[in-house]
Amino acid sequence: MAGLFRRKKSGTAKTLRPQIMVAGAQRLWKWKRLLKGVALVGLLGVVVSAGLWGATQLLLRSTIFRLTDIKVTGARVATQRQILDLAELQQGGSLLRFDAKAAAARIESHPWVERAEIKTNWPSSVEITIVEHQPFALVNLEEAKERRLYYINHSGRLFAEAGQIQELDFPVITGIRADKDVAAGRLARGTLAEAACSLLGMAAKGNAILPIQAVSEIHVDQKQGLILYLVDRPFPIYFGMDRFQLKYNRLIKVLEQLYAKKQVNGVKEIRMDYLDDKVLVTGVQIDG
Repeated sequence: MAGLFRRKKSGTAKTLRPQIMVAGAQRLWKWKRLLKGVALVGLLGVVVSAGLWGATQLLLRSTIFRLTDIKVTGARVATQRQILDLAELQQGGSLLRFDAKAAAARIESHPWVERAEIKTNWPSSVEITIVEHQPFALVNLEEAKERRLYYINHSGRLFAEAGQIQELDFPVITGIRADKDVAAGRLARGTLAEAACSLLGMAAKGNAILPIQAVSEIHVDQKQGLILYLVDRPFPIYFGMDRFQLKYNRLIKVLEQLYAKKQVNGVKEIRMDYLDDKVLVTGVQIDG
């Protein structure tokens, strides 16, 4: 019986050995086939990549996409040369290499540029439209021991430092501290500095008695509030700390009386903050 069992075991081993060899050969054949497939795909990828690279080089060298026309509109303070340098554009360059979105972002880094729009006209021209900030007033900014003059727009954003050769015929807001009155590049909300900008906005609406062109300066005083000075009059006009719209409307009525009666030359000061319902005009007598 022991011998019989040994013979059966030996026969089973002889039967399994060819099966294992066949299975191994099949796996080897499958691996070789897979490797050939991978190699073929890799070769095709190399061929396609090489073809694309070659085609790209041909397109980049082609004169079809060479820039022949660059148009810039809307730039007045910013020069065309500055705009083109920021856009990284020049005549003869390849339009295929040009990234309009990135170029617009670079142009908008110019202090006078509020917005830049770029239109690409294939195959060889670009149009750049510039919208510049519109100066509304000047701010005399105090920082440490230095004072610098900046342009602000209607929303109170300080967008560019004023140069000597640029237009300076704007109302000036003085007494502005960089550490207290300015946040994120604009006059901070809820401050007297912002109130001064709002007061100029009231004058900018075009009232004939007190237009913005008649305002020389608004001084910000942390104790007395806003103090307004006219272009052709030396006396101060004290607005105090609050209710600026109401006080502005009252001031128009007071000035209208003074101009009508030709008393304005005798005025020493006007206090809009005298009493809740009273205005004090020093130097002359007015009704009300």
